[in-house]
Amino acid sequence: MEILVRLGSLLSPSFFAVLAGFSLTAAALLFVAGKRNIAEPQVTGAKLSELEPPEYRGTGYLVLAFGWSILGLILSFVFGAIGAGFFGSLILVILSLLCLVFTLCFLYAGGGTLLHAVRGQRGEFVCWFFLPMRYIDILIVRFGDLLTAGLFRPSWYPRIAAKIGLAKGVKETPIPLMSGSGKAKPDREMERLHRMLAEYEAQLTPEQREKLTEERRIVEKLRSMYP
Repeated sequence: MEILVRLGSLLSPSFFAVLAGFSLTAAALLFVAGKRNIAEPQVTGAKLSELEPPEYRGTGYLVLAFGWSILGLILSFVFGAIGAGFFGSLILVILSLLCLVFTLCFLYAGGGTLLHAVRGQRGEFVCWFFLPMRYIDILIVRFGDLLTAGLFRPSWYPRIAAKIGLAKGVKETPIPLMSGSGKAKPDREMERLHRMLAEYEAQLTPEQREKLTEERRIVEKLRSMYP
């Protein structure tokens, strides 16, 4: 019982309040910094996580750390207020320890994501600080993405702003025929674009691929209706 009392005093409301304040402040600063970089291109290659847009990844993890620290703050208040028996105190201490562990995990994840962004290591496998920790890093990422899936529902593809009324008045300009040497550069450019498109589609999930196919179908229909 004495051990539980000591743990309860260690996991005090002030301790969780400090963690919550730090997490929320860091999340706000990272969110503001991410807003300035919103025009940057998306991450290329393998993603650090499935949470998009990438500049909000660290913010999402820090918000999760804030949430777990608030839950720990509530439990510590309950622990100090009700004065439960042995089993009640044991359950509250275990739950408070879990809140502390999850808070530290997502603080670690937020710091690691920020470190990747600062060092320019975007798009690599998940290993923030130490190579032996990469499996734990992946677990934290997957758990964080699972919890934030309902908070961040971005558009996976850029919206097409089609002004059909203005398009009717546009006159087509005849394209002059090019010689064989002049066609070589556009052909290489077309091949490069096809290769980039194939690499992009290979990274998509089945759900995202279905959305892309539907979007292409809509674009083709618009082209056929308004040539």
